[in-house]
Amino acid sequence: LDSFAGSGTTAHAVLALNQEDGGKRRFILVECEDYADEITAERVRRVIKGVPSAKDENLRNGLGGSFSYFELGKPIELESILEGDSLPSYRELARYIFYTATGEEFNPSVVDEKRFFIGENKEYELYLFYKPDIEYLKSTALTLERAQALGPINKKKRLVFAPTKYLDTEHLLSFRIEFCQLPFEIFKIKG
Repeated sequence: LDSFAGSGTTAHAVLALNQEDGGKRRFILVECEDYADEITAERVRRVIKGVPSAKDENLRNGLGGSFSYFELGKPIELESILEGDSLPSYRELARYIFYTATGEEFNPSVVDEKRFFIGENKEYELYLFYKPDIEYLKSTALTLERAQALGPINKKKRLVFAPTKYLDTEHLLSFRIEFCQLPFEIFKIKG
């Protein structure tokens, strides 16, 4: 863990050691300055893929490995939701749910709001029935019709997030659905 990543020297050192001894060390870099993508992450990308003009042979060929680059978004704060200040956008909530449910990186380019699809991993397809609209949330449920509209059933389980459901356990199992209720606090009637 390097909480002052700067130019990415820690990542470079970890990747070099892994190549040298076949290790599987990992690293986490944190950088708060606005150069994080252009300098820090770019150096890590080049160290992994290689720099053709480098004098050092290892650096010229690349050290191998991989990494994921993340930027912090606006926090989804339950307090502001409860106070009715704001509901998160579809993509903001999708990003939060996907990462929380899978622990994996969210890919916004695969989101299909019309199908309520927010992504998949090796085990799950994830769906989110949500709009940042209180009336929609109070009237939306996972129904038989919506379960059928998810498309053909395959080997993956389906993680479906919605305000409520009108399906029994037998139907959920037949559609390979694990239902996850959106927090009531998001859409409860404000008094």
